[in-house]
Amino acid sequence: MEAVEFGAGGTDTILLIPGNMMTWHQFDELIPLLAANHHVIAVSTDGYDGRTTFTTAEESAQHVEDWLLAHGIETVDLVFGESFGSATAAMMLLRQRVTAHSMILNGPQHMSLGPLNALVSWYIPRNQHRLVGNVAEARATGHFPWLLKAYTRSSDASLARMFQPMAGNVSLETLQNAMSEALSLYDTIGSYPPDVTARVAVWHGAKEPNMRGALRELRKVFPALEDHPFPGLGHGEVLLNPGLTAAEIEAFMA
Repeated sequence: MEAVEFGAGGTDTILLIPGNMMTWHQFDELIPLLAANHHVIAVSTDGYDGRTTFTTAEESAQHVEDWLLAHGIETVDLVFGESFGSATAAMMLLRQRVTAHSMILNGPQHMSLGPLNALVSWYIPRNQHRLVGNVAEARATGHFPWLLKAYTRSSDASLARMFQPMAGNVSLETLQNAMSEALSLYDTIGSYPPDVTARVAVWHGAKEPNMRGALRELRKVFPALEDHPFPGLGHGEVLLNPGLTAAEIEAFMA
């Protein structure tokens, strides 16, 4: 993994974990707004740092924890997990190897389709890998895969902005492992005992699918979670408005 720090003079620490296929640059527009008052750490997790392969969310969390502890950071005030980054974020909160006081999961969709999981595990990573190779063309033409638009409920214009910080050399193995983790994520989370004290918010665009099941499963482990839909938005689109995102983060932390 790769980690970068901003606003080191801030008293509160915010950890930003990007989504699948993305680098820490997914937060480029958000970081300056948060770093004015906080110590911000943004990471490119395993598989998206240009040199490693993603294996599991728990191993990804361990590598983030190792970096934090090696840099003398034993407490994080907020862990923000974007999309599939929610898997690493949730593992960190549940493990508490580094003390995490609160967590925001943005768009942690419930992906499992039961008997169709084998087909999904084969098809979607290959579709994603083609996009990695063709993203420049997709952004130039303004035409993204129909399956991606169905998954995100986002427009081509929004996707062109969202995929600007995509990692450039993501392997098919990383994408296959990430899909396997996404399909089993809620089984893994559900293996932990409920934490009635955990301060957790689940953000999502009101248009995006697969969130009802996610909220149901997350409430089993984090009974006090806050459900925060954003009207009119699809998956991940709140990050396209960094001012709104920063204001909502500040409100949650306050």
